[in-house]
Amino acid sequence: MNAVKVLFASGSDAVIAQTLEKFKTLFPELPLVVVSEFPPAEGEWIPYHICRRWSENRALLRSKLRGRTIRLAAVILEPRTPHRRMRLLGLSLAPLKMLAFNENGQHFRVSPSNFPVMARHVWWRASNLLRMWRRMRIDWRLAFWHAAAQAAGCLRLPAFLNRRSKPIAFSSLLPGISVVIPSRNGRELLQDCLPRLEGADEIIVVDNGSNDGTGPFLREAHHSSRNRVIVEQNPEPLSFAEAANRGIRRARFSHVCLLNNDMLVEAGFLAELRRCFHCVPHLFSASAQIFFPEGRRREETGKAILDAALAPTDFPVRCPEPLAGEDQTWVLYGTGGCTLYDATKLRALGGFDPAYETAYVEDLDLGVRAWQRGWPSVYCAGARALHLHRATTSRYFTEEQIDRLLERNFLRFAARVLPFLWRDNLRRLRRAKKVDALKFAARLRTYRGTYRVRGGDRFLALVRGDAAVFPGKPSSGRPVVLIASPYLQFPLSHGAAVRIYNLMRRAAADFDQILICFAEELAPAPRELLEICREIVVVRRHGAHALPSTPRPDTVEEFDSPAFHEALKWTAAKWRPRIAQFEFTQMAQYAPDIKPARTILVEHDITYDLYAQMLAREEDWEARRQYQRWLRFETAAWSWVDRVVTMSEKDRALVPGAVAIPNGVDLERFRRSLRAPEPRRILFIGSFAHRPNVLAMEFFVREVLPRLAGVTLHVIAGQRHESFWDLRHPGVEVEGFVADVRPAYERAAVVIAPLVVSAGTNIKILEAMAMGKAIVSTTAGIHGLDLGTDAGVIVADTSEEMACAISALLDSPERRQTLESQARRTAESRFGWDAIAEEQKRLYRELLANSAEPEQR
Repeated sequence: MNAVKVLFASGSDAVIAQTLEKFKTLFPELPLVVVSEFPPAEGEWIPYHICRRWSENRALLRSKLRGRTIRLAAVILEPRTPHRRMRLLGLSLAPLKMLAFNENGQHFRVSPSNFPVMARHVWWRASNLLRMWRRMRIDWRLAFWHAAAQAAGCLRLPAFLNRRSKPIAFSSLLPGISVVIPSRNGRELLQDCLPRLEGADEIIVVDNGSNDGTGPFLREAHHSSRNRVIVEQNPEPLSFAEAANRGIRRARFSHVCLLNNDMLVEAGFLAELRRCFHCVPHLFSASAQIFFPEGRRREETGKAILDAALAPTDFPVRCPEPLAGEDQTWVLYGTGGCTLYDATKLRALGGFDPAYETAYVEDLDLGVRAWQRGWPSVYCAGARALHLHRATTSRYFTEEQIDRLLERNFLRFAARVLPFLWRDNLRRLRRAKKVDALKFAARLRTYRGTYRVRGGDRFLALVRGDAAVFPGKPSSGRPVVLIASPYLQFPLSHGAAVRIYNLMRRAAADFDQILICFAEELAPAPRELLEICREIVVVRRHGAHALPSTPRPDTVEEFDSPAFHEALKWTAAKWRPRIAQFEFTQMAQYAPDIKPARTILVEHDITYDLYAQMLAREEDWEARRQYQRWLRFETAAWSWVDRVVTMSEKDRALVPGAVAIPNGVDLERFRRSLRAPEPRRILFIGSFAHRPNVLAMEFFVREVLPRLAGVTLHVIAGQRHESFWDLRHPGVEVEGFVADVRPAYERAAVVIAPLVVSAGTNIKILEAMAMGKAIVSTTAGIHGLDLGTDAGVIVADTSEEMACAISALLDSPERRQTLESQARRTAESRFGWDAIAEEQKRLYRELLANSAEPEQR
């Protein structure tokens, strides 16, 4: 049997690299296998899945090592590394052949006969730990108050009272906008603020204990003006919440704009805010876009989020810079100094909670309580205001006092509204060494007037900065179709993106399309998609190699996002689509979120069939595991939707009640070139993120390329191709993502598709045919295309047949040109997108004929 040596890389990156160098010197003639969480620098990699059960990792390892014996194994005994189960895995597979390395590169054999050395290691480790404790400088004052605050929380949180803020009574409200401006000694600020307001039906200035003549100035200056100012006089200064509530009680109109006196608004400010209430159902507040004077950092933008990814000492609520074109994105709350509220909902919540001391956090509290009732807040890009930040509070409080107010009020908020924040916030205060706030937290258990959370907190997934909304073209009043996709369609980086984009572009004339999709990073929506969509919602997908071990396929778990569930729910409530189309099988998990819309699942390939083909070639534990999960999930998913669309008749036969709408090609974009190809240049296009493309190249490079003389193989392998397979071979040129592949086609004499397994249909074959290229493919490479012998494609399944076919075409330009003409004619006659788009439209109309019209908002 073949012998190997196995390193169980249970340490940090630096220690793994050090151990790997030393381990290579032991039995250097043995092949090296590395079991690790991430790919190693060298050696055969067997992935260790940290979220899978120990038994699953063991079964995977035994499968990968089948037919081989472990001659030597090693683990790393580095402290504070969470890989104890990996070490146990190594010990279980090779108990008598195990070496243990420490973080210094020293090692010893793990065996009873080596007990003295093992005992010395334990003594050395214990001595190091003792010395580390002696060197630690513990701030016992911080530790005491942190423990006291934790204990207070344990006593307090289960004893929440059920009292809420009392609703504010009101008579019927008139349609319009009341502007409420709390102001303390802000006469000069009001002189600049008030003249800029237009469109207000009334302006209420709450004169909050001013002694600068604010009241007489307002009565004299605005008595006869078009925007008459109502003055609510308070002889003594109140907190922000109490002052704002005074104005809210006097407001007579359906919407209340709360405005700081240091806000200078731009033209159309109130109209833009009011427009959001016509667009977003059940809207509670619309928060304006806030700018700061030139040269100052934008501490507020209007786009407030609860960010869990900040540094451990950073305040958890922040305002990121909005993206270009972003508008009506959901936010955690509307800032109290620049927001329009629904007055009925505002009064039902009792206005701002007066429990918050002086100022800060009361608007956060109000916004979260509204979300818990199902009333969202959004960011309004068109309503713009310049904030002369803290122009009032800085007169009366120092920065230290303001920070103390903020921290104390946030502790009140965490205790009263979102209790799960309590412990995380205490840890942050300890790291930031804020003793005063920890002392306050320890005393907060005596506070009365708290209330238990009402409703769910699922909305929080939507307001963590992972979603962005981009308005597109104006509504046409046509039926609304929502497309949910795991990828952004532009740029056209893979075949599925090409299909989705081309069909959407042609459907835009007959339907209003809403696109909601994942992206790895939030960025402005592509212009090409905004031109064909009414709205685009992008949700950031946090990549995770550590997926939970569940009965569902790994890909399904990877795309299961609470933020996407919430974004889909609120987008459907906003647009009430008649049809919802889910691209790719993993998106079927979202179908229940969008009822009663008629639903379509687009099966770009039958995934369990793909794994079945892989298993037919070679038994593999991981492939078997995924096959079983995909078979259960995929066949169940077909029952969750109204219609399944496949790419070919072959796939349609596997799905009861499905329809086949084939792939196509843009015949105008992909045309024959007059440029002569490079004589011995071969082209393969296929993203390595798709496993069949890697298998295809492994087969071609290993078995076909050595049979070809003097050729150059050009491979376009897609984004981050190195992380899937680092292809390095003489005579092979590898590129990543290429925005326009037409020049690559033009340079190639022959295009290859040496796939050994395949599902769906290969759009790259159709592009090559439209470009008039000679193509050599396996049967799997033209899976589902139903191409005859006169289609312009040579089919060769063995390495010898493929090498002979490619050589014959490279050596015979006449034969190649005949094949090129046949390929172009086939593309023109069968695979134009216009005809295929008509098939999709017919499916839409059939589903619409059997669905009810949505009720109007």
